[in-house]
Parts: sequence; structure tokens; C-alpha cells
Amino acid sequence: MKETIKLLLSLQDRDLELDRVRAELAAIPAKISGLKADIQSAKKALEDAKKDLTTLQMAKKQKELDLDAQEASVRKHSTELNSVKTNEAYRALMGEIEKAKQEKSILEDQILQNMEQTDQAQRVWKEKETGAKSHESGLLAQISEWEAKQKALEQALTGKVAERDQALAALPKNLAEQYGRLRGGKRTGAAVVPIRNEQCTGCHMKLSQNIINEVRRGQKLMSCENCSRIVYLEEAETPAIKQ
Repeated sequence: MKETIKLLLSLQDRDLELDRVRAELAAIPAKISGLKADIQSAKKALEDAKKDLTTLQMAKKQKELDLDAQEASVRKHSTELNSVKTNEAYRALMGEIEKAKQEKSILEDQILQNMEQTDQAQRVWKEKETGAKSHESGLLAQISEWEAKQKALEQALTGKVAERDQALAALPKNLAEQYGRLRGGKRTGAAVVPIRNEQCTGCHMKLSQNIINEVRRGQKLMSCENCSRIVYLEEAETPAIKQ
């Protein structure tokens, strides 16, 4: 039975290694997608910063045009004052001049505020633009590393599958089927586990004394009554059989 257990453990080691490699491979696409998403997010942030700057610049230009219009209105109405013939017309023009001056004052304040906002937006955009290339370069380097690792794991997987098939072929058919059923169920991890402190190390339930005695006799393979895993004694454990 010791040789049979060794064959089972050899197969199981390969299966557990395949589990690890496959899990690593399965996780890589998400990591690459996350890095690509970071690149797109950084690009969008840069584009948004540029749009904010452009919007403020356009708004400033429009307000400057509006300011020019109000200044022109003040000049026009001021000139017209020299040709009015009635007090009523004079007061009306003065009202228009005052209104234009108020609008002009508001626009001047808005332009000053807009200039501050534009300066801030310009700094934000420049900062993002400066860091964008190096940030993207770093992310692309990480993507290349993950893609290289993915390729290496895929190549390694082929060899590991072949090793696993060889280990499986060394088992008797009925034992290979039993092992396959254990591995193929919902249970994950090891299908062949050692006994420690009279417990199955797979499910951590206490084994019956009969099972333990049979394992120690080494005449046949025994399974845990609770989880059905094949159980064995490690080489270092050689106590006497309890009667």
C-alpha cells in the first residue's frame, strides 16, 4: 500500500500544481483588463481636464465679446446724448448708459473669476498631461509583464498536463477512477490526506479506531467515513496498532 499511496500522492501533487497554475492563469485576464481600464480612465481624465479648460476659455472669449458690446453701447449712447432734444429722451439714454455700465461691471468681475478658473484648469490639465505618458508607460509595461507570464504559464501547463497524464497512467484503472471521482466532485484540494492526531486532515473529523488500525496494517486503502478522502499515515508515524 505504501507504493500505491506514493503513486496517488505523486498524481495529487501534479493535480494540485495544475490547480495552482490554472488559478493563476484564470486571474491574469482580469489583471490585464484592470490595467487597461486604468489607462482608459487616465486618458478620459486628461480629456475631461482639456474639455474643462476649453469650456472656460470659450466662456472667457464670449464674455469678452459681451464686454466689448457693452462698452460699445456706452460709447454709442454717450454720443447720442449730444443730439437729444427732450429731457425724457435724455433720461432714457442715461438709463441705457447706466444699465450698460452695470452689465459691463458684472462682466468684468465674471471675466476676472473666469481667468482664475482658467488658470487653475490649465494647471490641472498640464499636471495630468505631464504625468500621463509616464503613467501609461508604466501600466503598459505591467500589461506586457502579465502577458509574458500568461504565455509562460500556458507553456508550462502543457508540460504539467503531460506529467500528470503519466502519473495517472501508473495507477490501476479502478484506483484512478476512485481518485477521479474524489477530485471531480464539489470538494476542492486534496483527495488523499494524512491522518494526524487520529483525525482526517481533509475534513478534520475524528476517524474510527477501526479505520486507523486498517491504515496501520497497510493491507488495503482506507477512506474517511465522513468525507470519503483516501487516508494514510505519514512515514514518521509508526505507533502500535490498538486492539
